[in-house]
Amino acid sequence: MATNREHQMRHMTGFSRAMYPFAFSSMRSHSPFDLLAGSQLFGRFGADLPKEMAALSVETQSTSSEEMVPSSPSPPPPPRVYKPCFVCQDKSSGYHYGVSSCEGCKGFFRRSIQKNMVYTCHRDKNCQINKVTRNRCQYCRLQKCFEVGMSKEAVRNDRNKKKKDVKEEVVLPENYELSGELEELVNKVSKAHQETFPSLCQLGKYTTNSSADHRVQLDLGLWDKFS
Repeated sequence: MATNREHQMRHMTGFSRAMYPFAFSSMRSHSPFDLLAGSQLFGRFGADLPKEMAALSVETQSTSSEEMVPSSPSPPPPPRVYKPCFVCQDKSSGYHYGVSSCEGCKGFFRRSIQKNMVYTCHRDKNCQINKVTRNRCQYCRLQKCFEVGMSKEAVRNDRNKKKKDVKEEVVLPENYELSGELEELVNKVSKAHQETFPSLCQLGKYTTNSSADHRVQLDLGLWDKFS
C-alpha cells in the first residue's frame, strides 16, 4: 500500500512506483529540488527549461569569470618617432623652425640667421650634405636648410620671445614728487651735513695760504674737528 509521500510524488510526476521503482526509491531520501539538481534527471528534463533561464545562467557564469580575472594594465604609449633630419638625414630631435631636424642643424641655422653669416662655397655650390659631410661646406648646408623649408621668421620670432621673457628694468619717472614728511626729512639731513662738513669753498680758504706751518695747523684743527 503506497504511502502518502508516494501518492504526492506520483501526482507530481505522473508516474507510478511499479513502473519506475528505482526513481521512487531515490525520491524517498531526496527532495524534488535535489532530484532536479541531479545530473540524470536534469539531463532528461533540461531540454524543457525556458531559453531565458539558460541564457541567464551563461551570462552569470561569464560575468563571474570576468570578475575573478583581474584586467591587465594598459601598455604605455609608444615613444614618438620623428622623421630623420631633413638637412643631413641624422637622427631628428623634433620639429625646429618648421621642419624635422637634428640639434646640430637646428643650432647651425639659428646662429647663421641671428648673426647674418655669409658663407662661401669653394666648389660648384652643389656639395652633398649628410651627417658626415655637413661641416665641410657651410654655404651648401645653409642653402639646404632653406631648401627643406627652414624659416628665418621662426628664428626671429623665437629670439623676440626670449627677449620678452626677460624682466624689464623698473624706470622711475623723472618728475618724482616727495611727500611732505619725506621732503622735511631730506632737508634736515642736508642741513646737518652742511653744518658738519665744510663746503669746498671753505676748504679752499684754508689751503690757499702759502705758509706750510699754518696749513699744517689748520689741517690738524680740521682733523680734530671732523674725526
